[in-house]
Amino acid sequence: MPAPASRLPKISVIQSFKVAAELGSLAKAAAQLALTPAAVSQQIRQLEAQLGSALFVRTQSGVMLTETGKEYLRYVSEAFDILHLGQQNLRHAASMPKLTLYSLPALASKWLLPNITAWRAHCPGCDLSLHGTHAPVDFSATPADFVICFGDDRYAQLDKQRLFCDEVLPVASPALIQRYPGESLLSQAPLIHLDWGNEGRFLPDWRSWFQAKGSMEPAAQPAFSFNLTSLAIDAAVAGAGVLLGQRRLIAGELARGALQVVDPLSLPLSKPYFLAWPQRSRSQPGSEALIQWLTQLAS
Repeated sequence: MPAPASRLPKISVIQSFKVAAELGSLAKAAAQLALTPAAVSQQIRQLEAQLGSALFVRTQSGVMLTETGKEYLRYVSEAFDILHLGQQNLRHAASMPKLTLYSLPALASKWLLPNITAWRAHCPGCDLSLHGTHAPVDFSATPADFVICFGDDRYAQLDKQRLFCDEVLPVASPALIQRYPGESLLSQAPLIHLDWGNEGRFLPDWRSWFQAKGSMEPAAQPAFSFNLTSLAIDAAVAGAGVLLGQRRLIAGELARGALQVVDPLSLPLSKPYFLAWPQRSRSQPGSEALIQWLTQLAS
């Protein structure tokens, strides 16, 4: 009775088929695999019985693949290629240590990513895996070694290194500035708002900015609100409105002129960003280099 279709043949049987198909001879395959020709022939018969189809046609000079055999060989060759690739990757992982860094998505994309190539120069012997998330990081259930967090209250039991305290300032795209010249920009142009949920109280908003400026907050007008900083920045670049952008996160847009500062008044965030880690991470190869690199990047 044929074996169930869901049951895979033994890897040794598949290997015998592959070698015999490539060499065109059961005898040569047996010699290469250190088996007897009878053993290889029996394995091929078992495989054909399990698949329910002939894989070879026997000839005077050896064996030839049937059409089914040719198709099966393509699958087998691809599977062995994947196995070889996995083996190479595992060897690489064993020889090259890796650190996993979790970060708020906006910090990952707008602050870390533009500087990521500097990590390779700083620590060429250690790979870095970067994950963006808003969720609290469970170091016992994830591969995380480090996390960049907003404030030092969330990870009370972890070791920490202060990175920086950011500030917000009003910015807009050149197109929006041209559309609303002079003082009309801050009084008539749409404003972009950020909704950080519970953390929003630590992020200066437009009301706080106008109060600090000593100006009346403009009357309600069409506006956009986003819960992701990166979306708000992209919206400002697209000309959707004026944004209170975090200086560290809009540095790239300012440098290439996609955004321009429209007023010099800036307000600090109420909490700084920290790098946090459990004690075990300190023993990981490259951990000291990562702490040093991020501290330098933040200075």
